[in-house]
Amino acid sequence: MEANTNPVSESKVKFSGWSVTVAAVVIVLCHMMVRGSFATLIHGMCESTGWSTGVVSLGSSLFMVFYGIFAFVTGTYIGKLGPRKTYLLHGCIMAVGLFLCSFATEPWQYWLFYGVIAGIGSGAFWAPVTSMVRQWFIDKLGIAMGLTTAAAGAAMCLGPIVSMNLIAGQSWQMMMRVFAIILIVGIGIASQFTIMKPEDVGQKPLGYDEFMARQANSSGTKKADEFYVPFKWAVRHKAFWILSILWFCSNFAEFIVFSHAIKYTTMDLGYNKMTATYIYCLIGLVFIFSAIGIGGFTDKLTKRLGDPLKARKRVLTVSYIGCAAMALWLNYGVRLTANGGSSVWAFVVYALIFGFFYGMYIPSVAGVVGVVMGRKEMPQSWGLISLIGMAGGAGLGPYIAGALRDATGSYFVAIWLATIFYLLACFFVNIVKQPTREEVWGKQ
Repeated sequence: MEANTNPVSESKVKFSGWSVTVAAVVIVLCHMMVRGSFATLIHGMCESTGWSTGVVSLGSSLFMVFYGIFAFVTGTYIGKLGPRKTYLLHGCIMAVGLFLCSFATEPWQYWLFYGVIAGIGSGAFWAPVTSMVRQWFIDKLGIAMGLTTAAAGAAMCLGPIVSMNLIAGQSWQMMMRVFAIILIVGIGIASQFTIMKPEDVGQKPLGYDEFMARQANSSGTKKADEFYVPFKWAVRHKAFWILSILWFCSNFAEFIVFSHAIKYTTMDLGYNKMTATYIYCLIGLVFIFSAIGIGGFTDKLTKRLGDPLKARKRVLTVSYIGCAAMALWLNYGVRLTANGGSSVWAFVVYALIFGFFYGMYIPSVAGVVGVVMGRKEMPQSWGLISLIGMAGGAGLGPYIAGALRDATGSYFVAIWLATIFYLLACFFVNIVKQPTREEVWGKQ
């Protein structure tokens, strides 16, 4: 733990939460540039290598499996190693995986270097990072999470454009090498400004005193301890498993569509690859504004309702229903109006509206976990939820969509699966409840 052994008075210390958030934004941006590029990579690799859609998709699935595994594993040692060393180590591992992948000539080499090694490296760059930001904020949590996750939208806008031009002008191998350099430089610098918890430098989360005063008033005592759910207790409680299933369904649906959207519109519908890529990037562009705007809106809704969990449930309900509707639009509206690729307006509509709803749920799920589980042991809980959601849902999604496309000749069935799983995520978010203090700690 990177604690300050000589903390000074809080009143004399500038609050570090916003600089930590900026560092988190840079880390997420660098990491998600790689993940966001896969929609263009899959098309380029299939053309260059002659490998099937299923073979290339398996690389993304393995990447997400090992990402999910190490999202949990990282949470078990980041407290001892410290965020700076942890993020730098994982940035190096991910960069090495990408660099070695650029020399792959056989599918097993690609699966090992991209899927396994780069996937292991990526494990530190979502659950641990969002958990870190959560530690710093009670007030303005929505806007802090919105800013952090908006970086994913920026990456999903820039990543496909950069990768498409690198693949077209050079090769997919050069794309891998460029992204390896971006990771080393970006994460290496940003990691030096990370601090896991405000207590490590003698500070408090933003809004901590006001929150504790409300806790004391509601409990009828002069002083109340900050509520949290211990990890060992959480894994035996249904709330934890409902959140895990929710995140599984959400990612399974998301990665079916995201990994294959460009190939779907080019191979199935006849779109020009460059046109399809630029339209696809609108999702990330809209995501940026949606994540930040909805983060601020969620903070205001929380104050109005007096219940942070209820506020996030409402946001997620609207978001998942919207995403399910857009999956149907992709399957029917976009497909039936494509006219051999000459008409693109329906895909533009999809990208704009889906980007808005997508930007709503990504920061909100992390916020729900933070509210339900509390701050203290959120990294372990969110890490295991990520293991189930990302290794399971995001791991299966790309491969199943690719295999179904190979088997049926289209993405029609796969996109219907995405619709169903978005609706399942909506169901699970509405039945999750926060454990009570008495349930967790007994009568005190």
